[in-house]
Amino acid sequence: MPAMTWKYIHLVLNPFPIVLSIAGTVVGLAGWIAGRPAWERWGVTALLLAAVAAPFTYYSGIAAGDVVAQRTFVKPGLIQTHRTWATWTLIAIVADGVFAAFSAFQPEDGRLRRFVILVGVACAVLAGITGFMGGRIAHGPEERRSGPAAGTDSMRAPTATTDEGRDEAGVVTGAEAAVAPRIAAAPRRPA
Repeated sequence: MPAMTWKYIHLVLNPFPIVLSIAGTVVGLAGWIAGRPAWERWGVTALLLAAVAAPFTYYSGIAAGDVVAQRTFVKPGLIQTHRTWATWTLIAIVADGVFAAFSAFQPEDGRLRRFVILVGVACAVLAGITGFMGGRIAHGPEERRSGPAAGTDSMRAPTATTDEGRDEAGVVTGAEAAVAPRIAAAPRRPA
């Protein structure tokens, strides 16, 4: 079993603010449209929980980013872009969470609930963009997904590998190395 690192902690925590902000916004908007205050309150509660989870996710990501930036196959610009989007997302989600907490003590104030839900739309969009940018770090940009690195022998004997299945030079090793050349050499269907 791998050791618990900041990277794993961040990967475990990051779905919470993303999913809670999106689900809270969708359910809150559905409640607003359907005239169901209970659904609106559920949405506001989900946005409040997203605000509670967001700082933990953000700070675990800061710690994980410092470790991931040391890898030779991760461009520092990817991490910085993700960190910038994450900072703005954190500010928006926590600010929305403050209003959501206040709304919890004003259950009959529909205007405040709807304000929280409308700000939640922006939070959901920001969380989605931030998650997308983070996925580019974990999975790499599109051009890095197609086969082994140019000029390397991906079928060589495995050396000391990182937790990503790559050796120190960033070359894919192990089971992925046996499959990657076949995928890259597979014939393409005409469009």
